[in-house]
Amino acid sequence: MPELPEVETVRRGLARVVTGWSITGVVVANPKVLRGQLPETLRERLLGRRIQQIDRRGKYLLVRLSPALCSFEPLSLCIHLKMRGQMMVEPEDSEPGKYHCVTIVVRGEDPAKAACLRFYDAWTWGELRALYESELASSVPALAQMGPEPLTDDWTGAVLGQTLAKRRTAIKPTLLDQKVVAGVGNIYADEALYRSRIHPQRVAGSLTPDEVNRLADAVKTILTEAVEGGGTTSENFFDVAGDAGRYEPQVYERGGLPCRHCAAVLTRIRLAGRSAVFCESCQPLTR
Repeated sequence: MPELPEVETVRRGLARVVTGWSITGVVVANPKVLRGQLPETLRERLLGRRIQQIDRRGKYLLVRLSPALCSFEPLSLCIHLKMRGQMMVEPEDSEPGKYHCVTIVVRGEDPAKAACLRFYDAWTWGELRALYESELASSVPALAQMGPEPLTDDWTGAVLGQTLAKRRTAIKPTLLDQKVVAGVGNIYADEALYRSRIHPQRVAGSLTPDEVNRLADAVKTILTEAVEGGGTTSENFFDVAGDAGRYEPQVYERGGLPCRHCAAVLTRIRLAGRSAVFCESCQPLTR
């Protein structure tokens, strides 16, 4: 699943191209990704709106749109890529590719400048809906419940320590809880634990203050590096231009291969229904 760095890469790519452009067309090829919103509702809400800015909250994209004459209530195009979703910017005259779900046609102030924002999803698990501010809390409750953004000043060792203090779950699945930290998934939880030398099975509440600070710093550093690298590309993530990410994980999906620090064989286990890869030498289970 695309995580914070991949979604931020998409956000930046969209913002560079279509901020200030207006929506002139909407085509829904697979309404399943609308999660119950009718195609005609999506069209009615989007047509004629101008893209004011594009934000990210955790793994969600929020395309902020200009107000309509009939309503000044803020409207956002809320997008979640889930496992296989992709947002692409393609030429206006191009034909959609395989797994096409939604096309949004956008134009700049110069009518000659136009493009298609296309949402692809092989599994149709993703989400794309136009929601008013008053609808967001009920339609996307995860947004209101989400933890701090790890690339902001809201994310500190002190904040993480307060959250972990009474947790009796293992630290790896705890990091995957979006109420603990926004945007971290399997890739970057593995990477942050490896960087901070913490075993994924450690009880979250047992971490020492030094370990908590190391982990908080590692989360921020790893995510920053991954954003700068355009994310991690597996088989299902590419940026809006179709280019692969350049970030190279140190442990994620490398179970059975040598640790790049000590050459010990990396271990892969199942933990709370998810995989975890780590180095038993660099990340000993001490508590």
